[in-house]
Amino acid sequence: MFIYQAAITSILFVLFFIVVWNLYLFRKKEIPKINDSGLPFVSILVPARNEELNIKNCIASVLEQDYPNFEVIVLNDNSEDGTGEILKSIQQNHTQLNIITGKPLPEGWTGKTFACKQLAEEAKGEWLLFTDADTTHNKSSLKEAMYIALNRKADLLSVFPKNEMKTFPEKLIMPMLYFTSFVLLPHYFLDKKGFVKFAMAVGPFMLFRKSAYDKIGGHESVKYSILEDVNIAKKIKEAGLHLVIADGQSQCTVRMYRNFKEIWNGFSKNIFAGFNYSALMLFTIDILYLILFFLPFLFMVLYLISGSMYNTSAVLVTVQVITLYLIRILLSLKFKLGFISTLLHPLGAFLVPVIALNSWRWIASGSGAKWKGRIYQIQTKE
Repeated sequence: MFIYQAAITSILFVLFFIVVWNLYLFRKKEIPKINDSGLPFVSILVPARNEELNIKNCIASVLEQDYPNFEVIVLNDNSEDGTGEILKSIQQNHTQLNIITGKPLPEGWTGKTFACKQLAEEAKGEWLLFTDADTTHNKSSLKEAMYIALNRKADLLSVFPKNEMKTFPEKLIMPMLYFTSFVLLPHYFLDKKGFVKFAMAVGPFMLFRKSAYDKIGGHESVKYSILEDVNIAKKIKEAGLHLVIADGQSQCTVRMYRNFKEIWNGFSKNIFAGFNYSALMLFTIDILYLILFFLPFLFMVLYLISGSMYNTSAVLVTVQVITLYLIRILLSLKFKLGFISTLLHPLGAFLVPVIALNSWRWIASGSGAKWKGRIYQIQTKE
């Protein structure tokens, strides 16, 4: 048991330093401003399907940008709620808003990738900003993003928005996105050309140089993908283009899910796709996730119950728990994730693998990945 606990402690120490390194790289940097006359024309593109709770605030925020030269195009993707009516009412006071109606979804495409393709075909910008309907932007969001993109010579800039969380399930589970990303992914390699396997993007905010977007074949290059943001970022790196990931908390806010059911369904849609539908890889990572991020707390409880807190293994478990809480505190301070998720980390760390198993079950059982009234059948790997 001592050797096992020593090994887990060593791994967690390494992961702690990866988090510290990632946060250092992710610090807010001073970016030189660019005169308005030097800013390119940008198309802000919003795919929207059944977004009646979000669409009004999102479109109002992008229409109010202080950017000198942009257009806003929204695609109503065959919404079955009041999204279309809300968009038309906004357009009455903002005639510059371009609303297009989505075509029927063709075979071999996911809904979002096809919606984005249609938006890109309508766009006239030198740069394309794809943003989700559940985001809201401050007035300088686009300008700040363009300063970063132009100064860092990005072909794709994606930012981590501020995550709005109101219900208990949101506060418990949503911060695990940040935990997983900053613990398991060395961000140093993200913007380094040649490290193709190190790629990610954040779907709510993806700003492309149009020439780069065209070079990789746009969203048609990932038309089958449920996790299109990550896969299109991989396409950017495979093409030798420059991917940049930045802190966008001051630029925009996103509320991805509103309750446990939406979280369960949203993560179930995405997680197995993130492992390229490899059951072996998913099960392996699931087990490691539980061993590293959940079991130390279970061992701590067992040692407390047995009164064995003073043996060497128990001391190592205590160090593991402290290390995990330090990681959660650092991430919570950086991204304003709140106290609840940090305190209840063991529960969050247990739920993530459980949802991952459901993600696998959806595909393996043949029921398919479900999202916004559509079902996608995926062929799994052995």
